[in-house]
Amino acid sequence: MGQLKKIKIRSVTSKIISGSFGNSKYFGYFKNKLISLVEIKTNYNNIYSYGESLIGTYSPDLYVQNLNYIKKFFLNKTPDEGIKITQQLQNNKFFYYNGVLKSVLASIEISLLNLIAISRNESLGKTLNRIYFKSKSKENNFVKVYSSAGSIKSNLNDIRNDLTKSKSIGFKHIKIRVDLSKNYKRKVELIKKYNFDFAVDLIANTFEKNRNLQNLKKFLNYMKKNKPLWIEEVVNVNDVDLFNKIKKNYKTIKFSYGENFNSFFDFYNLTNYHRFDYINVDISHTPISDLFKLINFIKKNKIKSKIIFHCWGGIVNLQTSLEIASLSNANIKMVEIPMADFSLNNKFIKNLRIDNSCIDLNLLDRKNINKYHESDLVKNKIRNLNKYEFKFKK
Repeated sequence: MGQLKKIKIRSVTSKIISGSFGNSKYFGYFKNKLISLVEIKTNYNNIYSYGESLIGTYSPDLYVQNLNYIKKFFLNKTPDEGIKITQQLQNNKFFYYNGVLKSVLASIEISLLNLIAISRNESLGKTLNRIYFKSKSKENNFVKVYSSAGSIKSNLNDIRNDLTKSKSIGFKHIKIRVDLSKNYKRKVELIKKYNFDFAVDLIANTFEKNRNLQNLKKFLNYMKKNKPLWIEEVVNVNDVDLFNKIKKNYKTIKFSYGENFNSFFDFYNLTNYHRFDYINVDISHTPISDLFKLINFIKKNKIKSKIIFHCWGGIVNLQTSLEIASLSNANIKMVEIPMADFSLNNKFIKNLRIDNSCIDLNLLDRKNINKYHESDLVKNKIRNLNKYEFKFKK
């Protein structure tokens, strides 16, 4: 790849960004939502890149410790060699099946692929097309997206603010998160007033040790009348065997699953056995190489499941997801764009406009992803992790 042979990785370090969203009231977060990145620098000062890890949003200390362990494999290697190393590490069953390590590898892989794109002065989409489709996929400028509103404990005013923001940008599709133990009907009725096509995320209910299936049944009966785009995380991962019975009784509802999984083996079961309508893949948690295995598997076996990108982090995850979705052969149905008020995302969202449910990638600087978030980076490595200890809300 020309100059790439001369490029060597000199450092692999962690960075953290703290947004303004959270206010200490959301289960599983720290005081504010955090975004954990890996920064890879090379022997060229102007060639460096970032990757992002979903696991770092919820446990940055685990992310940093595991990154510090893994990074030794990549030092003094070329980006191409680094990609091969991520594959070799995943052949080790302890890497392959471990969610935290897999999530760290996903962030490194994003950074390596962005490094290749930046060094070649091309979009990430073009780089991915060459590596995974041998440049045979059509590259689209328009990608279908949906707005992702609030969080588990968002009240009606929070939802209303996100609806107003989403409407002003041009979104026509939106997803909300509801708690079956609270009055979710008021949120649904509010969305209908704004004339959005909407999906519902039940992630809050997957925390329950003993799911109230009676409440779930009431909710699903209510949703049948409101025709959601899909319902996400309808069962706890430990109760996924219940899904086939649920789907049999609610054939008119489409269901999605997958954001907490991060290996091809997981998605193989979700598509081939459980037959979810949509599979939520987060490429800051699932290595891109595993994603393309899933894409090829779905196509080869003519499986009806469609991929919807989960993106509940920062701009590295979001723009990488958009670039992958721009490839027609990837067959990505939609990409999630979070409306939550992160300092990181505001720069990107500020001038964002959606037309006919699609974002025009030509409006972005596709050859310089670093520009969107660099001023928000905390420039030092995380040293004192004690200040990020969990403070769970009862």
